[in-house]
Amino acid sequence: MGVEATGLSRHKCLVYDGPPSAQLPVVVPLLLDGLKDNWRCLYLGSPESVQMVDAAIAAKGVDTERERQRGALLFSSDRGHLESGAFDPTAMVSALCTFVDDAVREGFEGLCATGDMKWELGDDRNFDRLIEYEARLERVFREKPLRGICQYHSDLLPPRALRDALLTHRTAYLGEELNRDNLFYVPPELLLGGDEAAAEKQGEWMCRQILRVLKAERARDQAIEQLAELNRDLERRVAQRTAELQVANRHLEAFSYSVSHDLRAPLRAITGFAQALAEDCGDALGGTARQHLDRVRTGARQMGDLIDGMLGLARVVKADLRHEAVDLSAIAGEIAHGLRDRDPARAAEIVVQPGLRAVGDEALLRAVLTNLLENAWKFTAKRGRARVEVGRHGEEAGMPVFFVRDDGAGFDMRFADRLFGAFQRLHQQADFPGIGVGLATVERIVSRHGGRVWAEGKPDGGATFFFTLPATREDLSHERGR
Repeated sequence: MGVEATGLSRHKCLVYDGPPSAQLPVVVPLLLDGLKDNWRCLYLGSPESVQMVDAAIAAKGVDTERERQRGALLFSSDRGHLESGAFDPTAMVSALCTFVDDAVREGFEGLCATGDMKWELGDDRNFDRLIEYEARLERVFREKPLRGICQYHSDLLPPRALRDALLTHRTAYLGEELNRDNLFYVPPELLLGGDEAAAEKQGEWMCRQILRVLKAERARDQAIEQLAELNRDLERRVAQRTAELQVANRHLEAFSYSVSHDLRAPLRAITGFAQALAEDCGDALGGTARQHLDRVRTGARQMGDLIDGMLGLARVVKADLRHEAVDLSAIAGEIAHGLRDRDPARAAEIVVQPGLRAVGDEALLRAVLTNLLENAWKFTAKRGRARVEVGRHGEEAGMPVFFVRDDGAGFDMRFADRLFGAFQRLHQQADFPGIGVGLATVERIVSRHGGRVWAEGKPDGGATFFFTLPATREDLSHERGR
């Protein structure tokens, strides 16, 4: 049973440097997991280290005093086994086996042990038998319910101790990084053999380890080359697709301008002849005929507006973006002033939050606010006293969230996905005139800036349009500090 269910050896070592607290990120989780799984947990080290580990476990919400009283948590600084000045691996392993058996007999699943090897082995001369101790200990981990991490401080131990630690541990922590499959590891039966046959088997084992490394390196190199080829192929396909899209965009642009030009000529003829007919023959026409003529002229005007909207949408998609700090509050204030001047009789309040800023193309962001505020102005026209608000609320994906809110006609959320489609409308032309291109323009501009736009509303309960835009670092820091 030398391997846990996760495939890791239960006999691990930790090689670390720095202050004693550097052991905590590895040691504390081991002990916490042991307590959770009903294993008796043992920590062996200096009095200072014991106090530090005790405090670290208590900081995780564990009542360490209660756990000690029930025998689940043991702290020890005992070095009685070194009183004679000699370290006996056999006696130490035997004592540890007794610890494991006692834990199981007293109702625990096993023993979870960790400790400072410098403290456990004492003076440097005791490290001469370290490899024997760890190899014997490896056998115990295979045979008994024992989990453990042997700690080695790289600055306090002789180099041979670190070498022997790597030879005897299948799994090793180097700092906080877990080396799941330590290629320096040699099984205990080969380390403890002591005869010529065991030495030859050690050589065979090391050869197999070297071959594993070489095989892993070849597999890595093949994977790198395959990945590089996939990237080259992806780059070729992206370049090809980009070129195709550029050609398609040019064709689409030429088509849109051609269509608009070709449509305008007959449209001008319809408008002109309808005007001439009204002026020259208006008196001779009956009431029904004049109504038909008015509808022709109205349809022609709407067709002209649709053509202008289509061209405007194409220009938004094509326009080069400038990136600069933009004062959205100032722009919204100018637009609000223009709306009030256009219809001074309206009892409407437009409130603009000060200090709204974003990074983007000022002309395009002005178009965003113009479309949203004109929409709000239009859809609150039937209110006795309307209110429109422009502001900011929180952030999303590292971008500030701006909004334009009104208390007008609103909309049914079931049809919200149609709001930002070109030439899509949720209200009758007779109630609220328009061609349905304003919100489509808003969506394309915001998307080109890397943000997104969405809306919330309810019929006759107003609407709020939210949109995100890049902001300066200072603006985001100010908002998060509020």
